Amino acid sequence: MSYKFDSLLIILNRIDSGKRVTADSLMEELEVSKRTVHRYITTLQTANFPIEYDRERRTYAFTGGYTLKKPNLSIEETLAFSLARKMLGNFGPAMEKSLGSIEEKLAVAHKLDLNHIVLSPDTVSPGTEHYITPIHRAIINHQRIEMAYKGFYARKATRSEVDPYYLFFSNGIWYFRGYYHADKAARTFALDRIQSLTVLDRHFVPPDLAPEEEVSGGFGAFIDGDPVDVVLRFDETYRPLILRKTWHPSQRHLELPDGRIEMTFRVNGFLGIGKWIHQWIPHVEVVTPKELRDAFLDELKNAVEKHG
Repeated sequence: MSYKFDSLLIILNRIDSGKRVTADSLMEELEVSKRTVHRYITTLQTANFPIEYDRERRTYAFTGGYTLKKPNLSIEETLAFSLARKMLGNFGPAMEKSLGSIEEKLAVAHKLDLNHIVLSPDTVSPGTEHYITPIHRAIINHQRIEMAYKGFYARKATRSEVDPYYLFFSNGIWYFRGYYHADKAARTFALDRIQSLTVLDRHFVPPDLAPEEEVSGGFGAFIDGDPVDVVLRFDETYRPLILRKTWHPSQRHLELPDGRIEMTFRVNGFLGIGKWIHQWIPHVEVVTPKELRDAFLDELKNAVEKHG
């Protein structure tokens, strides 16, 4: 058995070397019959090694670019990986360790110093990383979890069972969406507000939903709420800032005769976009809906009173 195993390794290495490998050359090197060589090749093919006989080159070869060697990344590929590692490294020690392990397996040829590239310093909240893995496993295995959760405005934590649907990351915070049995409805939970979590040996049937579509309907992490059209108008001087990026997938804009920019969004509820509007004061006007316009006006009045 040991000799056969050594022979199989020799065959794999010879094929991986790119040199011409034939039944005759293997017969001579391994000192076996041609029938045994063919049996060895069949054994490797059964083990899912993509080996075929190339009639044009008259040699056994790997197909589909397969190789036993670690990939040697190009400078462009290394840059892409290094940037991803620099960004994802902020997700905590566990993520950094995993990225380092991937780097070793990839055998990165060019170690890049990215001190000349400054990325967002956002990091996940302390303790968050301890919940990502168990929630991820619960989601893919359709397992119910039990957790103690303290909402942002809650006085104390409440304990309930949740069917987790999916994880998402927004503005430096990890969230997960799931069915909250205490409310008998779907809710969004911030991982940094979890106080304890246990994956239960109980399973659930996941609903038919599209996570990306659901998240894109909200503004930031605010998903709950009925779809509503929001129309805003921005001063002409802020035109370059407003049009420099896409703030929401539903975003549409219209240039008005007086130079202002009219932006239209379709979002789920007012809470998310309401907080976003505040950063543009005093260069923004809420046009519709009236409910959001009135709430925005009340907030402005309260701010004026606080500032005398």
